Amino acid sequence: MKNRSLLIAAYVFISAIVAFNPSIAKADVHVYDKNNQYLGIMVWMGGDDIDLFISSLGGVFHYSTDYSGWCGDELRLVFDSSDCSGTPYARDPFPQIFDFSPLSLNGFYKVDYNGKHTFTPGSYNDESCSCQPNPGDPNEEYYPFGQVQMPFTTPVALPLRFEVRSRAVVIPLN
Repeated sequence: MKNRSLLIAAYVFISAIVAFNPSIAKADVHVYDKNNQYLGIMVWMGGDDIDLFISSLGGVFHYSTDYSGWCGDELRLVFDSSDCSGTPYARDPFPQIFDFSPLSLNGFYKVDYNGKHTFTPGSYNDESCSCQPNPGDPNEEYYPFGQVQMPFTTPVALPLRFEVRSRAVVIPLN
């Protein structure tokens, strides 16, 4: 019974510190690769996947150790052309950075929020990266993807290193 009371008191004490100390509550986890190359701020992590916010690009990059590139399983890319060439477009303005390497669009891309326009797509890429004609959705608004330069070199050197950063302190996690 005494141990339980002590545990409850410790929990209340730690909760009070977190609640009343904004520097702890506003900590970020910064991610670095094996070569001490800064990758970004961790937004989410699970299994072999990690989402990194890259502030210089204003977007989130989804990185996975078993990732072989992107196809149409997460986002349906459409094209004005009939052969999936030219500028890729998306229906929704996702703030995510994508690697379109399997689609012969080498490099990294992010939505250009100012470039949206209305048209009827001539083709799209399906889940297996095959170009398909006439994706439907005639005369809709689409957002173009523009190529971006990542602020770090790829491929990323593993293992990753994590640091918790707040206004007051840096705490290495590994």
